[in-house]
Amino acid sequence: MYSNKVYFDPIQLLEENWPTPLLKLSIGQDVWGKLEFYNPFSRSIKDRTAIYLFKEALKREAKKITEATSGNIGIALSSLSAIYDREFVAFIPSQAPKAFKIAMKILGTEVIEAGKSTNDLLPIVKEFAKSSGSYHLNQFNSPLNVKAHVETTAREIDEQLRSVDRFPQRIIATMGTGGHVTGISKYFKEKYKDEVEIIGVEPAENNRIPGIKRQNGDTLVNNAIIDRVMDITSKEAIQGVIKVARSSGIIIGISSGATVAAYEKLSDDKTTVLIFPDDGFKYLDELYQSMSEE
Repeated sequence: MYSNKVYFDPIQLLEENWPTPLLKLSIGQDVWGKLEFYNPFSRSIKDRTAIYLFKEALKREAKKITEATSGNIGIALSSLSAIYDREFVAFIPSQAPKAFKIAMKILGTEVIEAGKSTNDLLPIVKEFAKSSGSYHLNQFNSPLNVKAHVETTAREIDEQLRSVDRFPQRIIATMGTGGHVTGISKYFKEKYKDEVEIIGVEPAENNRIPGIKRQNGDTLVNNAIIDRVMDITSKEAIQGVIKVARSSGIIIGISSGATVAAYEKLSDDKTTVLIFPDDGFKYLDELYQSMSEE
């Protein structure tokens, strides 16, 4: 099907460009990658959560908003703030990739660096919102984060695979706020029960993978039906990035590489969907450094 892809405003560019592509990969018999870096603002899956959260802020007539971010949702919210002429204050960990901070500043966001992780930032953001009168979007606890992925990401995967006579026997997704793994799990478990296995991926202990974190009971994952959780090292995740790059010609992000690494640890040929939250261009320095050390 051919489309001229002409849009009259930036929000159309996001919502009318769904579904994002589902690509058959050559790393297994029947494994597919959901390419979330086709979302236009942050080039990541976080555009979906951001638009749901932002529309709620607009309903509440919020003029100034704030959020804790490890990067991608900060860029998406910065874009939306620019489009809707809202003031946005983003709190980001000091160790987050420089590319995220630069992008947010270009878009007009006030960027405040604090703490080593989003866990450190949450109490800071809550206090800031209270003292400044800002509206705290709170992606870590908002049901809208889950709703975004029930209504869009999960439904797209289901419809895309059925269009090629496939059924997702397994879906592998990383866990940060827990929004997309929870939304996907909710959709498929309610519709297909245990016919679909949901695997969550987190960094191995003492490992750092940008955009995801070990689950400690403070995220939306608590409400998800996760059949299995797999720990992946940062080295394994980067090897996953390289494997897809050298087989499909696409540079995926490091958390995306973690889903590849998880898949590699499995020995059967189930039809599997890997959620690729973003691409690798924000992490080139980290990828280059890792490759140079080998």
